[in-house]
Amino acid sequence: MAWTPAWSTKITAPVASLTAGRGWCVVGHERRLTLLSDDGAHRWTNDLLFTPHNVVAAGEHLGVLAAHGFTVHRFDDGTPVNEGRSVSRGFSSLLARPGGGWLASGREGDLHLFTKEGRGRSRAVRAPVRGLVGWLDRDQVIVHDQDGCLRLVHASSGEDLATFGEERWTWVSSLERDGVLLRGADGLLHRGVPGSSGWDRLDRLESEVLEPTAAARMAAGWVLLELDGRIIMASEGGMLHEGTVMSDPVLLLAGDGDETLFGASRDGLIRCWYGGERERIEREARRALVADGRRAADWAQRRRRFDAAVEAEERADWDTAALHYEALGREEDVERVRRRGGRDD
Repeated sequence: MAWTPAWSTKITAPVASLTAGRGWCVVGHERRLTLLSDDGAHRWTNDLLFTPHNVVAAGEHLGVLAAHGFTVHRFDDGTPVNEGRSVSRGFSSLLARPGGGWLASGREGDLHLFTKEGRGRSRAVRAPVRGLVGWLDRDQVIVHDQDGCLRLVHASSGEDLATFGEERWTWVSSLERDGVLLRGADGLLHRGVPGSSGWDRLDRLESEVLEPTAAARMAAGWVLLELDGRIIMASEGGMLHEGTVMSDPVLLLAGDGDETLFGASRDGLIRCWYGGERERIEREARRALVADGRRAADWAQRRRRFDAAVEAEERADWDTAALHYEALGREEDVERVRRRGGRDD
């Protein structure tokens, strides 16, 4: 798939989080939340007490991790639903729960379940995790543990239900519709499809040694953000953004799951790329705007020439009037003013 830069905008730094969906992206930056449309239009900005380091969207709500706290905000305007909850040293990872609610992992350990409005439901004692990967169902969540292994855990009790092999993974993506991406200790990528008792499938991908820090599952496949700020297509290896080669590294990456991709640098530069059918539609729309502009310019020029012909007639400058009418292709008016000029002579 071809990707084309669509727009960019600048917001206040530092940028700490980025999430996206169909038609929008939300940026966490400098003690603020900002919602942008996928055409770059600003929709709202809401001030916070701390800079949000993780934002997750779920229907009409946004779950936000900032400093030691977790809060839920309204998607429509960014205002908080309630005062939120906090724990010692804060939360490290957050997932929206199927059917409503939230699951957060504490930096010091434990799994915390919340209602969709952000009220606490339960706390399961468990060792700290590197990240929450995704859900198999409403009660079973996949976690990336500190030892590098992936495990299936019961969200309410914290009990380990299954371990996904003995491999130690240095990086794991979120769980998407076709599984997860994983980086092994050798730097090579794998794609895994998890089941309730282990891997349903685990394949190594043909790729160079990579150091991904984020990934977005798009319509045409996975897009990866590398440690050096490059953005590449996982399947093709094609370069979408050159990162530090251009002294312009992207720090965060998010996509709408289809054909709109967002990237953010720490200093507040937000970029958007369009791909596939959307890129073609936008390209044709730009061409149509250019053509419309040319037509409008032609019409304005013709109008000015017609007004000049009328003014020439009013002052009996028949030759000038005839020249203007001739340039406009108005042959009848040319003959008319020439006849009038002959009579006046």
